[in-house]
Amino acid sequence: MLERVTFHAVRRYLERVLSLPVDAWMAEMPGLTEIARVEACCERAGLPVDAVRSSVLCKPVLLAVTAGFKDTVVRFGGFAYVIKDGHVITVLTDQMRDQRIGLLGKVKTLDRTSMRREILKHNRRCKGKNKSRDRRLAEVD
Repeated sequence: MLERVTFHAVRRYLERVLSLPVDAWMAEMPGLTEIARVEACCERAGLPVDAVRSSVLCKPVLLAVTAGFKDTVVRFGGFAYVIKDGHVITVLTDQMRDQRIGLLGKVKTLDRTSMRREILKHNRRCKGKNKSRDRRLAEVD
């Protein structure tokens, strides 16, 4: 299952989630391939590549990958894990993702009590609009 995380996602996880200076490390290794550079960055951070891959596959991301979602984004812990064709391809911060899709500042984060308040308000507004089964059958007769 660890092969479902690309090396680009490993690099972005090190850079964005763990806040390591990956770009500076990669600038010191100009002649290597992307995979070799990411492996060297993991080694320099003191983490094996498989450990970073398993960290990327946190429970919600793992569930989305094993469920077979093709193109989706999983938001977890302030980060957005982009899944494409069953592989985690990159890790974005929530701000970066919202900026890309034009929702920066528009997505509300609600706690449990405010969500409950919104649901009750919606139910009060739609109270007369949803007809019960018996009422619909009475209108037919």
